Amino acid sequence: MSNTNLDVALKFYEVYNAHNLDLLDEILGADYVGHVNAHDIKGAEAAKGFIGGFIKGIPDANYKVVETLVNENKVITRWICTGTQTGNFFGSEPTGKAIDVTGITIFEIIEGKINQLWNNWDQFTLVQQLQA
Repeated sequence: MSNTNLDVALKFYEVYNAHNLDLLDEILGADYVGHVNAHDIKGAEAAKGFIGGFIKGIPDANYKVVETLVNENKVITRWICTGTQTGNFFGSEPTGKAIDVTGITIFEIIEGKINQLWNNWDQFTLVQQLQA
């Protein structure tokens, strides 16, 4: 079960890296809630909108998972995201600047689907990098 849960969690990053928003339909549970810093993203369609906006602004975004921990129905990942803001990023015009941001995500996986996730990442560094 643990390896399956890890596989499901890692597929979440494929959504970004492969620009495959439809993969969310496969890996998110019906009652999915993503707690992303101070925002709650409810349901697959909202997740597609949020991730789609991120990909639009940073189309070469690449998530590299550098550490994982699996404990029953929880998977924790520590990751690095790199890329370049060449598109509109949630209302910010393209800067052409590179990003290198770290974060930690905790996935709750029930019956092979992501039910909830808690994602905290370094927004301060992202803002600094885009303004520099």
